[in-house]
Amino acid sequence: MEYIVSMFQKGGILMYPLLFLGILSIALIIERLYSLSLKKIIPLDVFEEIISFLEEGKVEEARTIAKTYKSVATDIIYSILETYLKGRKNIEELKIVAEESAKVEIPKLEGYVNAIGAIAAISPLVGFLGTVTGMIQVFEALSVSGLSNPEILSAGISQALITTAFGLTIAIPSLVAYWYFRSKVNFLITQLENIALEVIYELTSKEEK
Repeated sequence: MEYIVSMFQKGGILMYPLLFLGILSIALIIERLYSLSLKKIIPLDVFEEIISFLEEGKVEEARTIAKTYKSVATDIIYSILETYLKGRKNIEELKIVAEESAKVEIPKLEGYVNAIGAIAAISPLVGFLGTVTGMIQVFEALSVSGLSNPEILSAGISQALITTAFGLTIAIPSLVAYWYFRSKVNFLITQLENIALEVIYELTSKEEK
């Protein structure tokens, strides 16, 4: 622990914003892991219950279920069922409503994903800034005392290396998390589209009959 504290202190003042970015990245990753769970976004048991009611022609009951259980999927389903019960039963109209609802709900999926990506981009830049300032100290020391003061030289070089390493240590897992969450969001959007279409076709097939 003392070694870590010592390394942190040697990194200079830019280690503090890097530490903040590291803590923020961890917090956002944990939040997204919780918020983007499939069960939370698309509660399959609730969806199956809604479809069961629709198969029986009980649209009112299906709407009540969708309104009761709050999730991205049920909010989209609710908007479709609400529109249907208001008399707008054309398949194209229902698809437009689903798209409009999705435009409101999908940003909830993306949430802090872009913020994680921003941290992945910013962290190495802050680290490289520490590298530059560290090397400036080295050259200033050389201009004043030449090679007669190795402690100043080593301090500047240490700062340059430590901040770069710390910045990359934050950036690499943040970038991995960013691409993981991007792919998961795309997967969830596809699933939400399929669910919306299934609800719409279930409703309109009853009308065609």
